[in-house]
Amino acid sequence: MHRDALCLILAGTLLASAATAQDTPSPAQPPASVGDLEALLSRFSSDPDHLTQTDGAALYQTTCQACHMEDGTGATGAGAYPPLNSDNTKLTSRHFIAGVILTGYQGMPRFGGMMSDEQVAALTTYVRSHFGNDYPDEITAEEVARLRPPEQED
Repeated sequence: MHRDALCLILAGTLLASAATAQDTPSPAQPPASVGDLEALLSRFSSDPDHLTQTDGAALYQTTCQACHMEDGTGATGAGAYPPLNSDNTKLTSRHFIAGVILTGYQGMPRFGGMMSDEQVAALTTYVRSHFGNDYPDEITAEEVARLRPPEQED
């Protein structure tokens, strides 16, 4: 019985010290202000099935960069991720790239259900104007809407 009481006291002491350690902010990370927290939360959508970014660069970082790399050079490994640079002649067609983003292509998932027409247009234009690409013909949200499959229409 003495041993059980000792274990109970030790467990209580450990739990109390853990709670104190969790309640004390780390000196390296000052507590977030209400404004910082609101700014962070504003970056997330109330609908987790849709992306909130509207800028082509932010959309690329969120949806494409993990596979196609930060510099658009693509990668190989568990799969083959084509480059999105000037070596990829498929980028000459703004409609092809927007269609791939909307419906997927080979192993790439579709993003049409997660992005608006404006977002797809921004991402398409970003990819076609970065990574050594210099295609001047931007795609519009109206063109993307015409490419969108009927089941993905808003």
